Amino acid sequence: MTGPSFPPYASARAVLIGSGTYESRGLTAIPHSARNIRALQGVLTDRTLGGFAAGDVCLVDDPHKPHDVMDPVTAAAEEARDVLLVYYSGHGLLTTAGDLHLSLMASEPGQEWTSLPFSYLAGAVKQSRADVKIVILDACYSGRAHSDLMGAESRLVRDQLSAFKGVYSLTSAPGHRTSKAPPGAVHSTFTGCLLAVAREGVAGGGPVLTLSDLYEQVRRRMWSSDSALPEECGKTGAGALPFLHNRAFSPPPPESAPPPAPARPPAPGRRPAPGTPPVPRAATHPDGPSFTTVQAGGYRIREVNARLAEVVATVADPVLWSQEGPPYFRTESGRKYHGYDVTEVDAYIDGHRRPPTTFADALRLVMLLQRFTFLRDGWRPGLPASVQRSRYGMAEGERLVGRATDGASRAVVFTDTHLCVRNFQDLLRVPYSRLAALSLSVETHEERVVTVTDQAGIAEDVLVYTTTLRFGGGRMEIREGSNHPVLSALRRFLPAMAAVRTRHPECFDGLLP
Repeated sequence: MTGPSFPPYASARAVLIGSGTYESRGLTAIPHSARNIRALQGVLTDRTLGGFAAGDVCLVDDPHKPHDVMDPVTAAAEEARDVLLVYYSGHGLLTTAGDLHLSLMASEPGQEWTSLPFSYLAGAVKQSRADVKIVILDACYSGRAHSDLMGAESRLVRDQLSAFKGVYSLTSAPGHRTSKAPPGAVHSTFTGCLLAVAREGVAGGGPVLTLSDLYEQVRRRMWSSDSALPEECGKTGAGALPFLHNRAFSPPPPESAPPPAPARPPAPGRRPAPGTPPVPRAATHPDGPSFTTVQAGGYRIREVNARLAEVVATVADPVLWSQEGPPYFRTESGRKYHGYDVTEVDAYIDGHRRPPTTFADALRLVMLLQRFTFLRDGWRPGLPASVQRSRYGMAEGERLVGRATDGASRAVVFTDTHLCVRNFQDLLRVPYSRLAALSLSVETHEERVVTVTDQAGIAEDVLVYTTTLRFGGGRMEIREGSNHPVLSALRRFLPAMAAVRTRHPECFDGLLP
C-alpha cells in the first residue's frame, strides 16, 4: 500500500486508554489495563521497535466520563497525517440492541448512558485524515467494533470503504465472546501476546512486521490457550503497514548472484497482469516438472520435491490408487513463505492417475477428489444395518459406501446405487443414472436472530440459504446458515460426477434407471 514511511513517522498520534477502576460493584477491576497501556507505550516509542515519538503518545488512565476519551481521540485524529492509533483496554458492554459500549469509571451495567458507545469513537477515527487509522480493542465482545468501523461483512465492498481509506481494526475477541485478564498475570491474555510478539519478533520474517503479521503471530500464540481468538479487519490494505521492527530478523549472508535463468512462458491460463513481474517457477529436480511458486500459501516445496514421484506412482497403481487424495502435501502459511501452486501440482498428479474401469471406481474417485468420506464397514459402528437401510430407503443388497463431511454427514450419503439426501423426515433418493434430472435452486435472505445472555440480548442479522431440490415428482427444501454444508456438498458432488461420466461413460453402463 502507499502510505507513511517507517521509521519514524513524520506525523503520528496514538491514544492509549486503560479503563481498569470502576465505581460500580457490577464491574470487576482490571488492574492489567494500566500496565497494558504503559507497556504498549514503551514498545511504540522504543526506537529499536516502533516509529512513534514520545510526545506523540497520549495515555488516558481510568476515564470517568465519555469526554475524557473523546477529547484526546478527537484531537489526535485532527493532528495525525501518517498514522492514528487508538487502543482501549477495559470492559466491553453490550446494549439491549446489541451495540458495543466501552466501560468507564462511572459506568453501570444496564445503564447504557453511563458508558461510551463505540460508534462515537469509531466516527472520530474514520473522519481523521491520517493515511492509516488503527483501532485495537482488548475488551469483551470487541469483535463488534469491525462493523462500526467498516460496515457489516455482507456490505464490505470497495465503494463503501472508499470514504474510510486505510482503516484497520484488531480486537481481542469475536463479537459474541469474552476476553481474559487472568488474576495474577501482568497483562491481559491478548495484550500480553501482542507485547511478546512485538518484543521478541518473528523468526524467519522480514526486517519489519506489518499489522497483519502481528495479528497472525498473536493468533498462533492464543490458539493453544482456551481464550477467544482475536480478529482483524483491514480490507482496505492497511494491514500491510510496516508497524514495528522485527527483532528476530537475520539478514541473509551475501552471495554471488547466479546467472539469470532463461525466461519460461507462464502456465496456461495464468497470464501476468501488465507491469507485474512474472511469478518464478521451480523444478522438482533437473529433469522433473516445474510449478509456479506462490507467496503466502502453496504446497511445501521441500515436501513436494521429496515425495512427488512416490505420490505419482501410488495414484497410477491399479491397487493403491485410492490411498492418495488431495491435499497431497502440507501447505505453507504466512506471507514470508513460498510454496508450489496447489492447483498446478494437483493437476500434474491427477494427470497420472489410473482411470476408473468400473462405476464403483468412478464413484470412489469422485469421493476421494472432493474429500468426502469413504466407508468400508458401514456408517456408524454399532448401528444395525436395518436402521441404516430404513433411514436412507435402501433396498435389500444396496450398500452404504460414503457420506459428506462436517455438518452434512447425516444429510448427504452415497450408496452404491443412489445419492440420498435427508431433511428431518423427508428423504430424496436419486439414482446415479439420473443425476442430470435433479434440479437445484438456491435463495438467500436475512433473518433477525436474538440471542439472550445473562447480560443482554444480542440481536444480529443472519444470512439464511434455502436450497430447493426437485427430482421426478419429489421436492425438498433445506434451510441452512452461512456455512451451508449440505448445499456445498451437493455443489461439489454433482458437477464432479457429471465430469467423470463425460470422460468415462463406459463406467456408467448398466446402472439402475
